[in-house]
Amino acid sequence: MNKTRALWKRLLGRLRYGLLIQEILDRLARAEVFIYPYFVVLEPTGACPPPAADARCTFRLLTAGDVDEVVRALVGRITAELFLEQLTRSECLGVFYDGKLAGYTWVRLDMVAVPEGLGQAVFELQPDEAYLFDMYVAFPYRGLQLAGILRQSMQSELIRRARTRFYSLTLAFNRSSRRFKARLGARELELRILLHLRIASLPGCDLRLWRRRPYVRSAWLRRIPAGKAPA
Repeated sequence: MNKTRALWKRLLGRLRYGLLIQEILDRLARAEVFIYPYFVVLEPTGACPPPAADARCTFRLLTAGDVDEVVRALVGRITAELFLEQLTRSECLGVFYDGKLAGYTWVRLDMVAVPEGLGQAVFELQPDEAYLFDMYVAFPYRGLQLAGILRQSMQSELIRRARTRFYSLTLAFNRSSRRFKARLGARELELRILLHLRIASLPGCDLRLWRRRPYVRSAWLRRIPAGKAPA
């Protein structure tokens, strides 16, 4: 009964934020059938100043030593194994509220990666570019405007290292994320679709549907090799 109630609550929440179709696609992905239309997005650089950070907020890059706190604070969101594996190729900025981890955001400096694409690149990054992904704020801390502050803090850290051009990906049916980025002044440069039937170890493809200037250095079609889905 509790599982049924939780399922209905999740579905109603997804419907409220325009994510019902994405919920269906996510459930297909769990069955190894990936149909993911997504946008390549050019993020603004400090176009909108974030709200003043609460004095109880602190920020720092997370390390392997934070793994237990990450798993505790974001239970069900990420495993210890996945967090440690992700740190080998990405960096993670955490936001702490009253000394407790409240959320995080990730960045890659080598490439923009195909979603669920087993490490395949949409395109490689230049020395002044960065790929922002997987920003998350834990439920108890939502409503404190931490998402905008966290994003701006990550950008400030990257600008300090001469990384001044930022990209991200947005799933096409995630209307709330698209609206959030649009309010910040982000631009959708490409619409692509990932198609991958991992049953029987079949290869997949990542296909560009349309694009606009400024063009990114992506291939029109990229083959995705057969392989097991990430945990």
